[in-house]
Amino acid sequence: MKTNEKKNTSAKKKLIPAVAMLTTSAVMLSTATYAWFTLSKTAEVTGLNLAATAGGSLEISLGQVDNGVLSSSDLTPTADNISWVSTVDIGQYYEKVGKLKPASTVDGNSLFYAEDSGIYAGGRAVMADTKVKAATDEATLTARTTTANTALATDEASGADGYYVDVPMWIRSTKQTKQDVQCRVTIKNKDSENNTENDLQKAVRVAVLPLKTATEANDSTTVTNTLSVTKASAVAGYADTKYTLLGDKASVFGLNWDNYTDNKGIKTTEGANYGAKLDTITFTKGTAQKAVPTSRDSLDNLTTVFELAGAGNNEYSVEGFVVRVWIEGESKFCNDATANQDWTIQLDFQAKDNAGN
Repeated sequence: MKTNEKKNTSAKKKLIPAVAMLTTSAVMLSTATYAWFTLSKTAEVTGLNLAATAGGSLEISLGQVDNGVLSSSDLTPTADNISWVSTVDIGQYYEKVGKLKPASTVDGNSLFYAEDSGIYAGGRAVMADTKVKAATDEATLTARTTTANTALATDEASGADGYYVDVPMWIRSTKQTKQDVQCRVTIKNKDSENNTENDLQKAVRVAVLPLKTATEANDSTTVTNTLSVTKASAVAGYADTKYTLLGDKASVFGLNWDNYTDNKGIKTTEGANYGAKLDTITFTKGTAQKAVPTSRDSLDNLTTVFELAGAGNNEYSVEGFVVRVWIEGESKFCNDATANQDWTIQLDFQAKDNAGN
């Protein structure tokens, strides 16, 4: 690479459709090795599957359901709402989701992206002076407006494109002692017969972001459940992406953690060069699995994602959280060579008695 090399490119980052269902870089002279998409090829993603186990008396909700569809006024589910179930299918609630563009983060909560003009070499290199911006554009989920819909749309025009997709959820229990809510994430190639060592799903990241609000304690134990999924608008530059988290760390799951600079992602938009905008990952790493468990009784490799307080008499203990999915641009497996690949995601939750009880 030439020290003063300048690259002009009109190539756009690769867009990945993310259709959902629930059941680093070391700086080298003037450039840095770097993995992002540069081509406009299409790779369909047709199954962000999420299942919640009923172990430990858990129920899960994707939001208030009125007349068979998600509420258009207040998504927070009331205690007696029909949305509370043990297994939930996002296809019953949402019909469209936009495409995903690569992003990067060190905490799972504040996301960034590098401008297209500085990326070249098939997504594997970047100019040292490439600008970084806050990734505030969300790939929108479009709620169903009728109960007649039976399948998720896979049309490329579905939803607005963005750098991440957030699915708000709530978990509750009537158990009167503290419980640790644990999660097992499965990320697998949709075409299991064509798995390779360079699969795009190794760049997929799934975060569980447990929430708290300024007006409530860490865990809500009310019958009516007023814990809302609201973002931290007071945080400059991240009003569209950053949540106020329960605890100091998010849990992020991935199949592989090989980044171009070990254990680093983008942390800031400021810095003398691209490498100076990277920093050490601070979220809790969870190892995703390649195979879906055969039953709820066969779950293993679970990661504790938050604590659920004990419920009072005739009450529920409730926790609101967000499942966030993005493509990590700093992963060695996020580049043009992996573009034409599909993947699916499944999450299984269960509760475990807290050791402090």
